[in-house]
Amino acid sequence: MKTRRGFTLIELLVVIAIIAVLIGLLLPAVQMVREAAARTQCTNNLKQLGLALHNYNDTLGAFPGARDPWPAPFSAQAHLLPFVEQANLQNLVDFNPPAGSGDLTYSGVNLAAAEFTVKLFLCPSDAIGPKVPGCAYGASNYYCNVGTGMSAAGVYDGDYVTGDGVFLLTHPIRITDITDGTSNTAGLSEALLGDGQTGGTDVRREAIMLSGSTLTTPGACGSGPTDGTHPGNSWINGGYWATAYNHYFLPNTSSFDCLNTANNYGLKAARSAHTNGVNLMLCDGSVHFTSNAISLYTWRALATRSGGEVPGNY
Repeated sequence: MKTRRGFTLIELLVVIAIIAVLIGLLLPAVQMVREAAARTQCTNNLKQLGLALHNYNDTLGAFPGARDPWPAPFSAQAHLLPFVEQANLQNLVDFNPPAGSGDLTYSGVNLAAAEFTVKLFLCPSDAIGPKVPGCAYGASNYYCNVGTGMSAAGVYDGDYVTGDGVFLLTHPIRITDITDGTSNTAGLSEALLGDGQTGGTDVRREAIMLSGSTLTTPGACGSGPTDGTHPGNSWINGGYWATAYNHYFLPNTSSFDCLNTANNYGLKAARSAHTNGVNLMLCDGSVHFTSNAISLYTWRALATRSGGEVPGNY
């Protein structure tokens, strides 16, 4: 009789081990390809926002502000909606809402718009989303540059009324105001969404939260309770919570951002889930991947619209 030779147990285990090793080698490569694709999509999102920003400027003569006046503090992103093929969504937004209590950007007649998720405002590399846990509103990963964090008084407090960047409160910036040159001035960058936690330790997704309108100076921000429900929680609302940042910190700093509950001062860093850096859109509409290792001088030089600095290579 002919005998049929099968696999021995040892041979089977060897084959399984080889397959496991191959999968282990292949998995990081697959993850790298996925992240490369996500980073490319993130770059394209920022390029679309840069084009929208210039179309807005061509139509209205200036860039939108970082925040409209209270009690309807709409974001620059909200004003860009018609220029990113979201005119129907903007039709749901009442920029002059009837009087009410609290913040009118995501309440009353504006609630439906505020809850809508705009895919263009989200970076696909961020594992959290499309909304901040515990928050009902459409989130945003893309933030407008207020400046270095220094106010006209020469204090680092994150004031966006007298900031030295491109997006301010009630002070629309024109192209001609950017005397450093649009190719040397930051427009938008990234930030990670909050984790919905309170009192946690994740510096990427939580921020020290000061009470009321407390100035967010480095001294005041030395310690305090952290809050992960605000970062990125609403694209429709202007301010450091969700749609504005500055260059006080380097990208992906290991320090907590510092905000206040009135959302009118902040030290908010650019952050991303990409490896070793963030995407940065300059005011000429170009997008550059900027390393975490960029010098603080260069990073802050890129933040100012008319500082007269020479940023150098980055």
